[in-house]
Amino acid sequence: MRRYDFIIAGGGMAGLSLAYYLNQSVLRNKSILIIDKEEKKTNDRTWCFWERGERNPFEAIVHRKWQVVDFYEPTFSAQLNLGEYWYKMIRGIDFYTYVMNDLLQNENIQFVNQTIHRITNTPQGAFVIAGDEATTYIADYVFDSTYALKLTDPNRHNLLQHFKGWEIETQKPVFDTNRATLMDFRVFQDNDSRFFYILPLSTTRALVEFTLFSDKLLPPEEYVGQLKHYIQHTLGLAEYEIRHEEFGVIPMSDERTPERIGKRIIRIGTAGGYTKASTGYTFVRTQRYTQEIVSNLLTIGKPLKKRSWFRRRHRLYDSILLNVLANHRYPGSEVFARLFRRNEPAQVLAFLDEDTTFREELNIMSTVPLGEFTVAALDVFRKRVLSLI
Repeated sequence: MRRYDFIIAGGGMAGLSLAYYLNQSVLRNKSILIIDKEEKKTNDRTWCFWERGERNPFEAIVHRKWQVVDFYEPTFSAQLNLGEYWYKMIRGIDFYTYVMNDLLQNENIQFVNQTIHRITNTPQGAFVIAGDEATTYIADYVFDSTYALKLTDPNRHNLLQHFKGWEIETQKPVFDTNRATLMDFRVFQDNDSRFFYILPLSTTRALVEFTLFSDKLLPPEEYVGQLKHYIQHTLGLAEYEIRHEEFGVIPMSDERTPERIGKRIIRIGTAGGYTKASTGYTFVRTQRYTQEIVSNLLTIGKPLKKRSWFRRRHRLYDSILLNVLANHRYPGSEVFARLFRRNEPAQVLAFLDEDTTFREELNIMSTVPLGEFTVAALDVFRKRVLSLI
């Protein structure tokens, strides 16, 4: 049994991000173990996000970025200039390679490819049991991104963001590389929130993705059928080659996701509530929160410090929107159309990124359907009270 200062359980985006920031600080001298069931050697996903300027520590591996995006909905369509924001795309393989090249230069960081069976708090530290031979590891702190959320609380809201995308290539130039499509709701909604987005990689190549907010997955053939129909009838492309495809499911949930489990286990990533419940975006929030962990370790000697209740107000906003969508109080396509029609695009992105003042938030919330959102808010408060009884 080997003792470490820190164990990172799960070597995905959250775990590697935390390891990267630890390695950029004086904490690089601590002993760090990263446990994951497999090495990250494939382009298994794409992360998209928006941010102001070029503040991202991983700007060097941004694959593409756009400052103008298209929005389509039957009642409102526009080219949205994002102002000081950029909409960016990072490929999974580029992220893994970049971070691993950095971490492998530090002999204090070790890697183990094993399946994690159990993580337990004890007075001596946090124990991780992993591998076929049930090897035991112990650390002062374990940062766990492997915990699977239950998503079963009847007094909370649990939707899924699920998507299938094709990276397609055409013979002739058809894509405008200066503009991405952020949301295209011009598809049959079927009582869900359904849209496509398009990320042009060149004039002949683009990632086309079909995305849904709903409470259950579709049969595999339906994703394929929707992609084929959209590419042929909306994009007008009869001939193309599929060069890469991806499929993913992201929880959109306002269930409680406590970061601290006992004294020694800290959940990170989706397991720690890093996924934005109302949008499913995770990348920027993961960078923000993992950097906070490192900052807290350096300044107060602990990974977490108490957040003020006022900073948690965005969770309430998320719950209200999820209530509207889950109970079909107002079409999701029209909610987003109203937001972008009545507000500056940069202000909407700042709001969704939890980077606004309370006064700005009130102004933005005044542009959504007040009746439906008021009913949703009352229902959210009712459920919160019931959960306390």
